[in-house]
Amino acid sequence: MNDSGRTQQLWIYIGEGDSLGGRSLAQQIVDVLRDAGCPGATVLRGVGGYGTHQVIHSEMAIDIASHLPLVITVIDRADRMALVIPKLRDLVSEGMIAITPVEVVFHSQREGGPFPRHLTVADVMSRDVARVAPEEPVVHIVNLLIERGLRAVAVVDGGGQVVGIITDSDLLSRGAQNLSVRLQRSLPLSERAAQAEALAAQPQSAADLMTPNPQTIPEHMSLAQAAAVMAGHDRKRMPVVGAGGHLVGMVSRSDLLKTVAEGLRQRPDEPLRLPEGAPATVADVMIAGPKTVRAEAPVADALDALLESPMRRVAVLDENQGVLGIITDGDVLRRASRRLPPSALSQLAAWLSAGKGPAALQIEGYGRLASETMSSPAITVRADAPVAEAIRLMMAHKVKALPVVDADGTFVGIVGRAGVLTALGGKA
Repeated sequence: MNDSGRTQQLWIYIGEGDSLGGRSLAQQIVDVLRDAGCPGATVLRGVGGYGTHQVIHSEMAIDIASHLPLVITVIDRADRMALVIPKLRDLVSEGMIAITPVEVVFHSQREGGPFPRHLTVADVMSRDVARVAPEEPVVHIVNLLIERGLRAVAVVDGGGQVVGIITDSDLLSRGAQNLSVRLQRSLPLSERAAQAEALAAQPQSAADLMTPNPQTIPEHMSLAQAAAVMAGHDRKRMPVVGAGGHLVGMVSRSDLLKTVAEGLRQRPDEPLRLPEGAPATVADVMIAGPKTVRAEAPVADALDALLESPMRRVAVLDENQGVLGIITDGDVLRRASRRLPPSALSQLAAWLSAGKGPAALQIEGYGRLASETMSSPAITVRADAPVAEAIRLMMAHKVKALPVVDADGTFVGIVGRAGVLTALGGKA
């Protein structure tokens, strides 16, 4: 930023009482600068002065609260200035906008955290968010979740206010269905059609199934704050609201982690700066000692371990406790679909949704060993690796959890997105 031909200072002159659409004009200008990625802006309040109308205002005047001059200034690259100027001209109808070339002779700033400081939730959230009315029937809700590959849908009233949220877990716990949406996607089309037909007879509406008055996140919340909120409440995704509480998007763990992963990709030589006191290594955030099975174990044993796993993932180990692969309930259904008739497949899916393992005799027909059901090879991460490495691997390989190994390659635990988010949010 030391080239005066490429670095500029922006000056915006307005009045303290100026507003647009009922909101402070100064705040709207600052929001535009922040959203554009400008590294910092300063609002200066004058003690006196006059504008083109020749009316003098000063601190000694009675009406100082609304008429003192304001100056908003920022220093940034010329290319970013060129992008932001048209947006500012749309806001400033009375006042002045000026640009001057500058030479930066010294620049320093506080160390940032894991997220770019200029980004907010609005920059990373999903805007094409599904929403339903409180009277929406359950069959339409489930079809929406399946067709769009979603895990949750917001419930909004006629004014666009968020009044509830419906997740896969809500549908199961409130008796709307006995098979999770996630597992329904693994069924053949004929079985999915049968599930939809059964749902059509269900009387529940969105109002009956939703979690009412869910916690929401404002669109201008910082990503670090959002990570702390989601980690503190163990939320996978949360509705995002704008002015007046209207739904504007949905933010997920994945949205936050992808942002961090992109920063790691662009600056591979820079260490990830975590909040003070946050867990620093994978060992600090992993689940130690989860259920495992050997490769030669019967499928029934693998299913028992799977249903007892908090992440619905089981590591398949060799004789030296090394990781050969991972089994998820999706793996079970995909392998089973090749060998079981549709009715038996639906029953197996229902067992998995309910967390109840089927008898060994009833599942014996589709797979004999854990090694026949697992996904392999497994992407592992070292226990002593920094949290950043787990984030990089999860996002690069599009997985939600990683087996954790020690220096000798021995399996010691498993780490998921919830774990790494605790580090990003500064929670131990």
